[in-house]
Amino acid sequence: MVDLVADSLRLSDWVIAGCTLLGPVLAVQAQKWVEGFREKRSRRLTIFRTLMATRAQNLSAAHVEALNAVPIDFYKDKKVMDAWEEYFMHLTSAPPAIDPTWGSRRIDLFVKLLAAIGSRVGYQFNVAEMNRIYFPNAHSDLDEQQNFVRKAVVGLLKGEISLPVEIKSAPSSPEAVALQTELAARMSKAYNEDGSLKVMLVEGGFGSALK
Repeated sequence: MVDLVADSLRLSDWVIAGCTLLGPVLAVQAQKWVEGFREKRSRRLTIFRTLMATRAQNLSAAHVEALNAVPIDFYKDKKVMDAWEEYFMHLTSAPPAIDPTWGSRRIDLFVKLLAAIGSRVGYQFNVAEMNRIYFPNAHSDLDEQQNFVRKAVVGLLKGEISLPVEIKSAPSSPEAVALQTELAARMSKAYNEDGSLKVMLVEGGFGSALK
């Protein structure tokens, strides 16, 4: 009986010693796990916020960057990755000029992706709320003008287009007009009717009829 009690005490001592030694280690590991979880959730939340805030500007750099970050921060999240893969495949499919339903289909798939991501970060928006976007007409006009200017500059540098030039009027003065008229008259006298230049002999050599 005494030996059993002694063994129990020694076992308890080992347990206490083990807990004493492992306590700080486990605490550190737990703290790292908590920090990692918070950091991951923060990155996911940033992706969701960015995609929501730029959903009217899907060509912006911030939107594209957030979309490309989804496979990193939602790795092995089947629901999100399935929605992202479907949206990605659509973006790389037939261009809008070929498929007239491409745009509406893109919006449906994007909203599906937003819903999947939102459910992971604590937001439960419905389709109507996600489609409610404020985008002033002035911004749309500005984007269209900037795209037009960029394409025009690229085409100009490549030599594919040329700048239209139209001369509506030229500055002139009475003296300049008179001088041009006199020069034209002299030039006409210097040529024959067949277009050949009139040449006459002068003292010391040849000379033209232009005087």
